[in-house]
Amino acid sequence: MMNFVKCSADNVEAERAIMNSNPAFNLVSSGKEEWTLQEIIDDRNESVQIGAERFLIEVEHGYVGVIDWLMKNPNDGYPWLGLLTIKKEYQNHGYAKQALCQFYDLMRERGVTELRIGVIVKNKPAHQFWRAQGFEEVKSSTMGDKPILIYKKGI
Repeated sequence: MMNFVKCSADNVEAERAIMNSNPAFNLVSSGKEEWTLQEIIDDRNESVQIGAERFLIEVEHGYVGVIDWLMKNPNDGYPWLGLLTIKKEYQNHGYAKQALCQFYDLMRERGVTELRIGVIVKNKPAHQFWRAQGFEEVKSSTMGDKPILIYKKGI
């Protein structure tokens, strides 16, 4: 059984532990290997300000990941999956795919038929993962100063 638990001040340390378990991803995405507690709080607050929903992914033995999404990206009007990361020790156990299935069900309940993601060009493992999940490249763009590829998927 998997649950999405809203990120809050009560579980920010769990979120930080998950984010900091992937230093290579952090380096590619933020230019540093580790996030401070304040940076996690600030990032979450920025997400909330633009309307994103952010959750910890919980299974029977605890929190294994973080997922966040934006129901309507102001730049293109599409729903976007902003983040899906699994704690390093739990990667390759099917949790990301299970979380995606639950996420797709939730999006269908909300009437979503297509969603988008942005993947940093240098994040080669992420490109392989998202293509394997059926995402198709739409175009290239930038996120801040980082080149990204935008993908879409019908659900």
